Amino acid sequence: MAARFRLPHPDWVERRERPAFRYRKRSRTVVDTAEEAYLRLDIPCGSPTCPACAPTLPALPPAPRHLVLPDGAALRECLEVWELAQVEGVVMLSSELRQLADGGNMRRSTRLQALYTDRRRRNVLFDNLHHRGVAPHGGPAELRSGLALLAAAEWYYEHLGRRLPVVVVSESLARQFGAPPAGQQQQQQQQQQQQAQGPTVPAAAANGAGDDDAELEALLRQMDIAEAGRGGGGRPSTASAPSLGCVSAVPSTEDIGGLLESLGLGDSEPSLPGQQGVAAAPEQQNARQQTGQQDQHPQQQQLELEPGVHILSAADYFGGCWADCPEVADVFDSIQQSKAASEEAAQQARQAGGATGGGFRPHLSTAALEAGLSNGTLLAGTLCASRRVPGEATVAVGGRQLLLSGRSALNRAVHGDRVAVRLLPRDQWRPLADVGSAAGQADGEGGGEEEAPDEHDLLATAGDGEADVAADEAPQAGSAGDDEPLDSVVSAAASNSCCPTAAAGALQPTAEVVGILQRWSGEIVACISEEDERALAAKGESSRQESVLCIPTDRRLPKIRLRSRQLHRLLGQRLVLRLDGWEMGSHYPHGHLVRALGPINSLRSETDGVLVSSGVHWQPFSEGALRELPPVQSSSGYVIPPAELAARRDLRGPEYLVCSIDPPNCTDVDDALSVRWLGGTGGRRLVEVGVHIADVSFFVCQGGMLDSEAASRCTTVYLVDRRLDMLPALLSEGLCSLRGGQDRYAVSVLWTLDAETFEVLDTWFGRTLIRSRYQLEYSQAQGVMEGAPPKPGQEVAPGDLPLLQRNLRLLAALAEHRRQLRREAGAVELESAELRFDTDPQGQPTTVTVKQEIPMMKIVAEMMILANAAVGQRIAAAFPRAALLRRHPPPRREAFGEVEALCESLGAPLDFSSPAALSASLAAAAAAVPPAVGSLIKSLATRAMSEAEYFCTGDAGRGGGGTSHFGLALPYYTHFTSPIRRYADVVVHRQLLAAVAASSNGGAPEGQPLGAGPSLPPPLPGSELADQAAVMNEQHRTAKRAQKECSDLYLLLLLHAQPHVEAATVYGLRRTSLLIFIPRYHLKGVIHLTDKRGVCKPPLRAPGDEQLEDAFVLSYRRGLTVVARSSGSDSGGDPGDERSSSGQPAELALVESNSGRQVAAFRAMQRVWVQLSADGSRVHGPSLRMRLLADSHPAAAEAARREVAAGVHGSSSGGKAGAARTTQRPSGTSKSAVPPGFESRSESPAAGLAAPLTPSESAEQTDAPATRAMSAVGGGKSAGAAAPAEQASLAEQLRAALEQAGAALEDRNALAWQAVVPAVDHLEASSVTCKNAAQDGTSSTAVVTGSAAAQQAPAVVRALRQLQARSARLQLRAGAAAPGRPRAERWARAAAAAQQELAALQQQLVPG
Repeated sequence: MAARFRLPHPDWVERRERPAFRYRKRSRTVVDTAEEAYLRLDIPCGSPTCPACAPTLPALPPAPRHLVLPDGAALRECLEVWELAQVEGVVMLSSELRQLADGGNMRRSTRLQALYTDRRRRNVLFDNLHHRGVAPHGGPAELRSGLALLAAAEWYYEHLGRRLPVVVVSESLARQFGAPPAGQQQQQQQQQQQQAQGPTVPAAAANGAGDDDAELEALLRQMDIAEAGRGGGGRPSTASAPSLGCVSAVPSTEDIGGLLESLGLGDSEPSLPGQQGVAAAPEQQNARQQTGQQDQHPQQQQLELEPGVHILSAADYFGGCWADCPEVADVFDSIQQSKAASEEAAQQARQAGGATGGGFRPHLSTAALEAGLSNGTLLAGTLCASRRVPGEATVAVGGRQLLLSGRSALNRAVHGDRVAVRLLPRDQWRPLADVGSAAGQADGEGGGEEEAPDEHDLLATAGDGEADVAADEAPQAGSAGDDEPLDSVVSAAASNSCCPTAAAGALQPTAEVVGILQRWSGEIVACISEEDERALAAKGESSRQESVLCIPTDRRLPKIRLRSRQLHRLLGQRLVLRLDGWEMGSHYPHGHLVRALGPINSLRSETDGVLVSSGVHWQPFSEGALRELPPVQSSSGYVIPPAELAARRDLRGPEYLVCSIDPPNCTDVDDALSVRWLGGTGGRRLVEVGVHIADVSFFVCQGGMLDSEAASRCTTVYLVDRRLDMLPALLSEGLCSLRGGQDRYAVSVLWTLDAETFEVLDTWFGRTLIRSRYQLEYSQAQGVMEGAPPKPGQEVAPGDLPLLQRNLRLLAALAEHRRQLRREAGAVELESAELRFDTDPQGQPTTVTVKQEIPMMKIVAEMMILANAAVGQRIAAAFPRAALLRRHPPPRREAFGEVEALCESLGAPLDFSSPAALSASLAAAAAAVPPAVGSLIKSLATRAMSEAEYFCTGDAGRGGGGTSHFGLALPYYTHFTSPIRRYADVVVHRQLLAAVAASSNGGAPEGQPLGAGPSLPPPLPGSELADQAAVMNEQHRTAKRAQKECSDLYLLLLLHAQPHVEAATVYGLRRTSLLIFIPRYHLKGVIHLTDKRGVCKPPLRAPGDEQLEDAFVLSYRRGLTVVARSSGSDSGGDPGDERSSSGQPAELALVESNSGRQVAAFRAMQRVWVQLSADGSRVHGPSLRMRLLADSHPAAAEAARREVAAGVHGSSSGGKAGAARTTQRPSGTSKSAVPPGFESRSESPAAGLAAPLTPSESAEQTDAPATRAMSAVGGGKSAGAAAPAEQASLAEQLRAALEQAGAALEDRNALAWQAVVPAVDHLEASSVTCKNAAQDGTSSTAVVTGSAAAQQAPAVVRALRQLQARSARLQLRAGAAAPGRPRAERWARAAAAAQQELAALQQQLVPG
């Protein structure tokens, strides 16, 4: 007989052995075993008023109305109710939790564990399996029968002095001991008659699992399995002193199901069809009986319980004991209705003999799934649904993507489920071209939606304002999928599918879902559909059960059927639901209500919905956590103890000029900087530089309730309208915040440096006491460093100003030195944008600004990096196996596909040979292009980077990430500088202080090798630290996701109320759409040139053009067509044959079908104007919309004027410009054929200003070639911001343009040749700006000089535009005359002609 041994507790008083059974999956046999239990008497009950037991945390309420002991079924089926904050006083038995844990549902086990470990909840775990007074004598049968649960309830009642009601919540015990509810006796008689006629088919057999259950049942029939009771038979009429036994030679189907559940083979997911064990049949049958009469039941009244042991069903308990709490009643009612719907659908499916109306196939049994996964016929992965194509999803297996298309292939699986899939035959695989076309249709190409919900990607975020490092905060590039291999055929095909240049005949493997291994258990934000709301409103309030469809805000999730008798209270509300299951006979899954957030379109409700969708669960701090704070009302009332003052290094002297540098209005100040000039020694000038961090670990004691709550939050979440603090405000904004003029505790790092070479001579770590002399803002510190006059209210004392300025300049030099060292080591310079919103008193966004980077931000960030690296190296040396570090693995090359293709098209390929080479090639590519494109490259590289993560040094080998930080090029790195807002920093503080305390000299040289010192006991063991690091990583991702989604929501709300016009750069072309990047918001998206019907959408030229369905406008649009051209092609042709080397068209042109006249054309790196707006949606919230504007559009012209006036043309738009290529109608074309607002005009996207052409120009003039990049003429500066000499020298600007044209002609480079054109736009912008200034009467020197220059600007503009038109015609004629010649020769012919014209014009305008 095999035995399971465990090290006994030293205080055990009795050893007991009980029988058990184990099911061996491989041999498919059941063996009997024995379990040893060492029983004790000192296990506490958890009541704070019990004098006999030791106090525990968490503890039961001091004065509860009653105690409740639920069984495993009640915990599993009503978990959402037990999780409500209102439900407390729950005693969870280890015997019941063990049965649930044997089911193998890890997510449910984690949620159950949180019920008794979260100290905010007043619930306890009672180990009845090892308490001598209540430990069961028998085996699993006694546990399943509920006798152990009743014994524990009886013990609690006696132990607490017979003064409290003790409620046992169990459906099975309530049926056994209690009287059946009203209306069930007749149903029970019908059930007995059906059982007399013959056994019913188990649910598992109807779902394809009958063979396995039959085999196991046959094995059990051969064994003598008897349920040992504790008394005679008979059913007592009351539950006060239960005593019953049940002896059976052959186990019933319920016993088989219970045994399966105890062996880990039961129904771990009761909502999963096809995997339901037979043990669920009696509960389901009873629930169906209740469902038939539920509308006739009277409303439950508040149940007053007398002291004693009461056995209640879940319905009686929650409906009676919690009748006065509507939150509990609503959630429980929703769960019951969902359960009834599931059972009803399952019964209909069984009665139909497997033919279902949902069109789904049954899932395979658990045994069949395990066998298929082990022999390789089935594959496992996480299902990822598509936002663009409804009913389509992918499953990542072994780094490859399998396509699931259609409801039948998904087979009731939803986004986030871990599924088992079967690969379809090769003849059912889909060509990659078809897959791309399907996505293209969803993008609005060929009959799809105009804009897919996820094709616009806002790369900017709403951060916390701190000087975080982009290389350390890069979002996750995406999971590589599971590690399970595919066969060679699938691997080859899937490999082709991942390659952007795959062969034309490549196939996309397809698969179908055959089982659900783990159902996604997240919360879903949804609302009732409008049709159902109208129907419910028409019926009026009613207590009858109704069924409605709820639509999730996440488009990847299906509609959810919700049943409840309280639906009238949910009308117009944003709801939080949870899925229960999806039966074969139902078209939709069913779920239950968790809670209501508030009215739809309420800003608070929508923001709360963002938190729920992101997974942020925030609650106020518990009373126990607040009791651990210092007993003061504010930080001013705190007095530093003398002992603490003596234990710290005092840095409050006049020689220490400590100051903090933070964003405006910052209240949680984590860090401060100091510089102390030391005397010279050995010919060196020494200086001491310090980084001082708030000593949060002094106030947050390890192991306390406050520490537990901070560990569960892990990070402060910064939203637009609020801040969800990790610590109470007394600490985060008071005692720990390093405010100016206040004495504060700190943990400091002090370096002794050579002031000239910045060589580190010594490093000191320890606790200090500081007083920040100045609390500076970034701009204020920058002004002090540069010697700029201060703003009102930001003055610095005259005596401190010279020293402060000197200190800041030293910090700037030190930061630049350290940054250069990291660059040489291969650090990556990434970029991200941060949005900030101003709101009105109602909280609605009014304006949005982008945080402007100033040098002082980089200085502070570099100093924080220096401190983090020093601390990381110190704790890694002290605790080689248990230090908390932060690593950044090297990026995967496949994640760089988009940015690599972009750099290739720009002639700056990336080098992946080494980290330093990749960093250098990224920097070179960003520097070789305009700032706008450089921002795009850096933003895409940021998104492609692997995700930085916390890890324990003992687990450094797992995952292959090592210990180094790729983005920062540092061997050791951690988070030390923000303990107020990050729990990881608190843990690192404890480790650093433990290392310092164990060190003899209180510090260690920076270069000390790892392992050189003695091994120290870590503050937290390595295994616990690894688990905590995993929680930190997940919470960090969750907080970043919530911050980004909240920022997106506010931006969309603002655009919905106030559409914005912004400059954008075209960085890619599709068949009928443009890929654009808006540098202001770091927003990349897709602009479609056709609508969902395939009708062209030309750029808007006037405000009335938005009415696309106007009869005249629609008639004109139908006469246009989109032509995709390769580089150098002239017109028309087969678009499929005209592609660039990257597979994308080199040009997209809008052409009139009848006349062949070109209306507009677009090329890569072109600058365009885009109108950003948002469409409101009741269900999904606002959605971003982009519309292309012509430069002549008044909104685009006004945006251009603002851009020129602000002098940010070169910085915000990237310093380069492109134009929509516009061609005038032929001279014989009637002007009436063109509707208003679509008249052909010459575009000038560089400045956004355009003048209508005169009739004399229309016959001769066409616009310049489509690809326009802002030339170096004028240095990218606007006329309004340029110096007077630059404005006056238009001839010099023209000379520079002609010289650049000559160099382009020599290189015969199309992109360089087209870079000459924007000089025209710049001159025209200068002309218009100067004329407007002259008309306004401005008398400045710049305007006077500009007015003189404006007199010759129009002539230059007209001459150059005529030259451009002539050059374009020559290109077309050369292509038509010799279509078979190489492209380079055609370009040379056209360029030679243009060179002659340019030379003649140069002779006329710039003599000599």
